[in-house]
Amino acid sequence: MDVEQWAIGQTDGLLDIALDNMPHGLCMFSADKRLILCNAAYANMYGLREDLTVAGTPLQTILDYRSHVGSGPVHRATYFDVVGLAAQRGGRASQNVTLQDGRVIRITHSSMADGRYVATHEDISESVRNAEILVRHKETLEATVALRTKEVEEQARELERLLQQERNINELQRQFVALASHEFRTPLAIIDGAAQRLLRAKGDISSQFVREKAEQIRSSVVRIVNLMESILAAGRMDNGAIEIRYDRCALRSMLESCCHREGTISRYHHIRMDLEGLPDHIEADKFALEQVFSNLLSNATKYAPGHPEISVAGRQEGDHVVIVVQDHGVGIDAEDVPKIFQRYFRARTSSGIPGTGLGLYLVKKIIDLHGGSIEIDTQKGRGTSFIVKLPISRKNPQISADLANIA
Repeated sequence: MDVEQWAIGQTDGLLDIALDNMPHGLCMFSADKRLILCNAAYANMYGLREDLTVAGTPLQTILDYRSHVGSGPVHRATYFDVVGLAAQRGGRASQNVTLQDGRVIRITHSSMADGRYVATHEDISESVRNAEILVRHKETLEATVALRTKEVEEQARELERLLQQERNINELQRQFVALASHEFRTPLAIIDGAAQRLLRAKGDISSQFVREKAEQIRSSVVRIVNLMESILAAGRMDNGAIEIRYDRCALRSMLESCCHREGTISRYHHIRMDLEGLPDHIEADKFALEQVFSNLLSNATKYAPGHPEISVAGRQEGDHVVIVVQDHGVGIDAEDVPKIFQRYFRARTSSGIPGTGLGLYLVKKIIDLHGGSIEIDTQKGRGTSFIVKLPISRKNPQISADLANIA
């Protein structure tokens, strides 16, 4: 054997060793899809018997065996598409093939001019799994970011709402301070003026003069007390501290007392009562309802300066009582009616008439706490009727109703 032949023999041996030590499977098939050669990695990858690695073995036989042992392709019908694609390109084509056992193999075909082809088989299962995990992590991250973004946007909207609410409260407080300052000055000036007149009076003072000044002082004091009561009650409501304490309330007697008290304060009005249709008692908070009807009667006299007739009528309707307080005064503009029970709101027809805008706000809240309702029937220049509807007895067994329950 000469040196050249020896070198060729040595090269063939090294080539076999190289093929068998490749990390990927390698095989070569003829144009009619018969095995020409394969390396050990190819046989081990699919668990082939030794007789299936012999040259001339049909590819179909190898695939049948692989399907039998569970290492065949899941989609066998498209298994050979890449061979045609490689031939069409006149070169190389790859495809990922999912096996029955769950592995994913990347097969790269290299076509030859005579129809033969060489294929490498690379197990990329771990890479595919890592890619899927990465996709899932990405989707989870995107969902988390989207959720967090939504939460941040909601928090921003809530902060903006609270900020606007704070602005509104500050504006209401500013309006109230200005209004209350004016409202306190007027009755205090009347008290001071009446007191000075009494002090300056010389000689005998007629009882009529004393009575007149005393009534001015008393009326102004009552006005200040009512203003303070309204402010304190509004504060308790805002803090959720007001309670409705139910007891047997002699509604008719309470209404008569409110009418009599308002009649002594407002000498220029006559309050006509029609209360015979009311039951003797209802379950309610007597003190709270006194606030309601004192406010309504005070408004009736205050906003009807040139109309002395005020009427208070009551009747029973099923398991409720209905009380109507009516005046024939300035009335309310239609566009102001929806806002009439808002805190500090005053109708345009009340211009020049003392008031804080708290009375009807308190009236509405107290009636709501009793489980009742209040409606208004009014027309500008023709007076106003407030229709109060209250349950005769409680359906809710609670002892008290907190403002927070209706806020």
